Formats: sequence, C-alpha cells, structure tokens
Amino acid sequence: MKSLRLARQLFLLALILLLVVTGASAGLQIVWGPVLGDLTTTSAQLTWYTSAPSYGEVRIAGQSVARGGPVQAHKVMLSGLQPGATYYYSIYAEADGATAETRKYRLTTPAAGLSNFTLGVYGDTRSDPAAHAQVVRALMALHPDAILHTGDLVSDGSSVDNWHHFFPVIARYSPSVPLYPCLGNHEGDGSLYFRFLPLPAGGGLGGGEWYTAVYGSVQIIVLDSSREQATQGLWLHQLLTAPRPPGVLWRIVEFHNPPYTSGPHPGDPGALKYWCPDLERGAVDLVVSGHNHYYERSLKSGLNYLTVGGGGAPLYDATLSNPYRKVFDSTLSFVTVQVSPTALQVTAWDTHEKVLDRFTVAKR
Repeated sequence: MKSLRLARQLFLLALILLLVVTGASAGLQIVWGPVLGDLTTTSAQLTWYTSAPSYGEVRIAGQSVARGGPVQAHKVMLSGLQPGATYYYSIYAEADGATAETRKYRLTTPAAGLSNFTLGVYGDTRSDPAAHAQVVRALMALHPDAILHTGDLVSDGSSVDNWHHFFPVIARYSPSVPLYPCLGNHEGDGSLYFRFLPLPAGGGLGGGEWYTAVYGSVQIIVLDSSREQATQGLWLHQLLTAPRPPGVLWRIVEFHNPPYTSGPHPGDPGALKYWCPDLERGAVDLVVSGHNHYYERSLKSGLNYLTVGGGGAPLYDATLSNPYRKVFDSTLSFVTVQVSPTALQVTAWDTHEKVLDRFTVAKR
C-alpha cells in the first residue's frame, strides 16, 4: 500500500510539473490544453485554460488564426481548413504584458471520403489519474485517429481541480486527436464540462448535452442518459429515420448508462424505453456506454452493446444476471474500432496489450 501511495504521489507531482509550460513568462501559464474536438474536414474546435484571465490565440505558421478573451477557459473555432491537410500550431496567451506559448502541435483534418481509420473508446476515468494514464498510454500505442469517452471523465464535475487532474493525463493525445465525450453522472450539472470541452453543437444543456458529429465515414451520435430521455428519444428517432449525411457508412451511438449490464448499476430504464427500440431496428452499428467499471459486451437483436468503463475508476464485479452477455472482464481496459468500407473490427484490450474480446460488424 505504501508503494502504491508513493506512486500516486509521484504521479501527481508529475502532473503539477506539466503545468509549467516552456516559454511561459512569470505570472502567466497555460495550465492545460490544447484539447481538440469537433474536427471536420474544414474546421476544428480547441480549448485550453490559463492561470489568469488572458487574451489567447491559435498560431499557425506564425499567423494568428483565432483570437479571444480575456478569459481563463478559452474556446475557439478554426474554420477554413482544407480536407486531409496537416497544420502545425501553437497556443499563445497574453495578459498585462506577460505571455505564454505552447510548443507546436500537429492537427490533421479528415480527408474527404475517409473510410479507413481507427477509433479509440474508453471511459470512467474519474478517480485515479495514474490508472487513467496507464489506459491512455496503452490506447495511444495503437494510434487512434479519434477518441470517444463514455462519461464520468472526473469524480466531481463541479470541481475545477478535478479537471486540472484530468486534462494533463489526456495531453498525450488531446492536442492532435479529437475527443468526443458524453456526459456521465459524475459530471454534475455539466457547467464545467460544457465550458472546458470542445463539443459539437447539439441540443439540451449547454447546447451540447446530446449531439451528432461525423468523422470520416462514421456518424457519432451522443446522448445523455443522466437526465430526461424522452425528448432525446424523439431527436434520436428523427435522426435515425432521416437520410444519412453524405459519405456516412456507419453509426456509433454513445451514452453513459448501459441498458444491458451485469451490474452493479442495473440497466438504464430510460434508455430501454426511449432509445433501444430505435437502436435495434438496424439503423445503428454499435453502442458504447460506461458507468459500470469493466468491459462487457451484450448482444441484443443483432446489435452489440459495449460497456467500456475500465478507464481508471475502481473496478466492479458482476452482480446481476444479464441474459445478453457475451463477454465480461473486470480490468483496466479500452476498445479500438478499425473502420473500413466493409466492416468494423472491434477489439477490447487491457493495458498489457492482451485481447479481451474481438468481433466484426459487417456492412448490412
């Protein structure tokens, strides 16, 4: 136990050291970020946070392309980007004569017609930054092009300090790999979640409680299972019965509380009532959730429901009977989805590169 406590203390010290940004002037620091999200063929959102209210900007090739402030929580939209193009950028901050600037990062927009790429999925990172870092290291070794987070990013979504522990861990990918999260129950009222994360425009709280985004040939559909679900069910039905966006071959749905599960949290009644009937009619290819801290795959009406909750929170054992369960493993874990024009190759991994589950979703 002493060695574990020492390891966690050393890890937290490392997080604090990450807050010291190379080139920062005394009195002003870029505390965390940039965090990339809402990435399309021609645009992107970035967020970051400074130690004091400041003017901030994104610099590409020495030119300021997006500027805002003075605020501490910065959020900007980059527009006019070219499909399939790579940009090298930095974040610059200025306040009362003090300045800070990050190193250069790489951002690559999806090419038009992109249909071969890898998605990463993980969640429930809330309470142990060291365990979260283990999962991120293992996930990034497989080079995902975009990441879905199944909720409960932090233990207390109303605590700025909790977010200050979360963002340095994801700094391994967040400047260059877009993040598509959903709200978990630990995000609280979501006010800091909406303020700090680069979310696509959607509906409900913060204009992003539920949303849809397209990355390459995948449409990502995000719902909020912690609040009223009937309105979202109407939105989901309209979305799934409308024509797909151009170039979309696959649909992946993401929300926090799973409908089919081995517990200890039981299946979500709102999802079962308002969402699953539409999800199981054949218009969706995969559903990913979290909430229970393990990996589980349930198969219902030909649709695979994944619980991907092994991101760092205390692990759970199975406590309930789940007639749809195909695979269960209580360990730190994540999922990769290799996308091609004809199939989704889905693999669940532990942090030691052991395969926990593998299956294929073929084009219908």
